[in-house]
Amino acid sequence: MEVALSLFYEKGIYLTKIEDVTARADIGKGTFYLYFDTKELLLQAVLEEGLHRLLVQATEAAETAKPGPGRIGAIIRSQLDFYQDHPEYLLLFHQVCGLLQLQTGSVKELREVYGRYLNELGRLVQPALTGKGSRTGFPREFGMALSAVTSGLLTYHLLFGKNRVSKRRRADVEIQIKRSLSALIKE
Repeated sequence: MEVALSLFYEKGIYLTKIEDVTARADIGKGTFYLYFDTKELLLQAVLEEGLHRLLVQATEAAETAKPGPGRIGAIIRSQLDFYQDHPEYLLLFHQVCGLLQLQTGSVKELREVYGRYLNELGRLVQPALTGKGSRTGFPREFGMALSAVTSGLLTYHLLFGKNRVSKRRRADVEIQIKRSLSALIKE
């Protein structure tokens, strides 16, 4: 899975072949197929691992944050930290989101993986939401917006800036994210 993640980062999910993974991992195709029936199942496993790691970091940040809006800020900072430390997952998540728009059978499982992540992220932000936060489905919608704005904005900063976002720029990105999300709450 580490080799696959590395190759997805270098070549993208579309151009990475099973042969690339097996060659770099120095295993035979038969060994690969003992673990994964298809490249899509490998992609699903890597996606689950990445979203799990991101969620663990967000959960730790949320649990140590003060109640209220500070909790959302802590989750945003945890996501920024995660993506700074793991840009390979930032790219992977974006590529998978693009793939989710297709209507193939394997996309259903990827969509379910993302759905579980968004449900958990919604659960994490719910204590910080007031008013609309009690409306059914809103915490998940807010979590979806938080995830999309954070990863989308950071992707553009990384693509069109430098490989890493400086501490000063990171603070600016955090402010931009908070402003975007505060508009959602006020709607």
